Amino acid sequence: MADQKLLAASKQFQKKQGKGTIDVWWLFDDGGLTLLIPYLLTNKKKWKDCKIRVFIGGKINRIDHDRRTMATLLSKFRMDFSDITVLGDINTKPKKENIAVFEEMIEPFKLNDDDMEQDAAEKMKAEEPWKITDNELEIYKTKTYRQIRLNELLKEHSSTANLIVMSMPLARKGAVSSALYMAWLETLSKDLPPIQLVRGNHQSVLTFYS
Repeated sequence: MADQKLLAASKQFQKKQGKGTIDVWWLFDDGGLTLLIPYLLTNKKKWKDCKIRVFIGGKINRIDHDRRTMATLLSKFRMDFSDITVLGDINTKPKKENIAVFEEMIEPFKLNDDDMEQDAAEKMKAEEPWKITDNELEIYKTKTYRQIRLNELLKEHSSTANLIVMSMPLARKGAVSSALYMAWLETLSKDLPPIQLVRGNHQSVLTFYS
């Protein structure tokens, strides 16, 4: 059964996508790459009937303003879109049960260094630099909660999308352990349709930026 599902998933994009949707979650300005990729896809025969829906973060008291601003921006890029959703609750704390699922997932990859002597903790960090320290978890708690919350919103708004294209979470090299970063990506994409995570380098890829 698992092999059949894997085979079906591998062939998913070999067929025409029909009148589905490509959901674009543009969470920060990356030079426009996250917007450009879905636009280029809809120029291909297999994707031409799909509509593009755009999701952006915003503030509850200015949702209409943010939607109009985004619509103006997209029209300047001459991009067709079917809908713009401004997420005013993007920074709301995620549900306790989803936080618990994340904590259970990372448990095998934690260093648990708070209970160690400093010398022992430093030695273990040097031997296993990819593991998650207690201090790191505390420093990046807000960012962790954001990935959990985004997954909740993705399930609410994009569970039927043909493809989700989304800004990739940023992490400074050497500041975030590989285990924590991979846990963010796993959490973000869990139980969703195919998702493409995009990391632009802030270099303009759209005419309006140039």
